[in-house]
Amino acid sequence: MRWFNIAGFGKSILASVLASSSHDSRLDSPSCTPYICAALALYRFGFGSMRCTGSIHFTGLFMSIIDYLAADQIMVGVAGSSKKQVIEQLADRAAKLTGLCQRSLFEIVMRRERLGSTAIGGGIAIPHAVHHDLSRTIGIIAVLTSPVDFDAQDCKPVDIVCLVIGPQGADSDHLKCVSSVARSLREAAICDQLRAAATAEELLACLGNASDVAA
Repeated sequence: MRWFNIAGFGKSILASVLASSSHDSRLDSPSCTPYICAALALYRFGFGSMRCTGSIHFTGLFMSIIDYLAADQIMVGVAGSSKKQVIEQLADRAAKLTGLCQRSLFEIVMRRERLGSTAIGGGIAIPHAVHHDLSRTIGIIAVLTSPVDFDAQDCKPVDIVCLVIGPQGADSDHLKCVSSVARSLREAAICDQLRAAATAEELLACLGNASDVAA
């Protein structure tokens, strides 16, 4: 079951992405890139709501951002001078957690990034991809010591990065996950708390607040 309550254009955007199998809905397809970016922008600024079911954990009307995050999936004080360096560090952590090849994870995320920036504004980026050897969605969130350029449409550098990698073949669930993360991080006050967090435990507590807001 899936239902959407999204004003005007947003409804057609997500309908296009989550259409029947006759639509090319692969998230790594160039044709999907503008729809995904627009959908994320709508959720970033709070236009609409989503309820969905699938293989990923959901809480209330929105999937909880902390349902798939543990302390070892949180990185505080990440240093990097470029988007590439930051994603490389997140891919390294993802490789350690999943046992998958770091280079493979890094390359699929960068391949998706080349299709269009995953920055959603306000200093937030959600790089994402799907991997054929993953059986479940994994998320890693990082707070950077200094903002880096992510080619954001609002021209603001990014200092909060949430990497989401999901199983291949579960593209619609993956998109719902990414959209829910964007919704959770749309509150400026929550993001300020994330930036001020000194430990993974503090950041987890902030994410709990973000999930309450999203629900």
